[in-house]
Amino acid sequence: MAAAALNERLTLQIPLPSPRLAKIAADVLDVDKDLKPEVSRRLISTQDNILTLDFQTSTLKLLRTVVNSSLEMVQMVVSTMASFDTESEEP
Repeated sequence: MAAAALNERLTLQIPLPSPRLAKIAADVLDVDKDLKPEVSRRLISTQDNILTLDFQTSTLKLLRTVVNSSLEMVQMVVSTMASFDTESEEP
């Protein structure tokens, strides 16, 4: 069976308060690998304080599902960092 073409793409750039928090978010989100890389890929990277999520999927429906799931995870990570990050507090 031939691999499906990954024709649908979306790139999200999410600004975070600092490069350190962007790196933490990327590391946390990158733990879960793609279950079916032949139909869906997610690349996570950072540049300065920007978290970049690049999605490629075989269908628009799958793209919507993957992006929605990833944004829910980003929301959870950002919320957790806001609650527990003590390094950003003033002395």
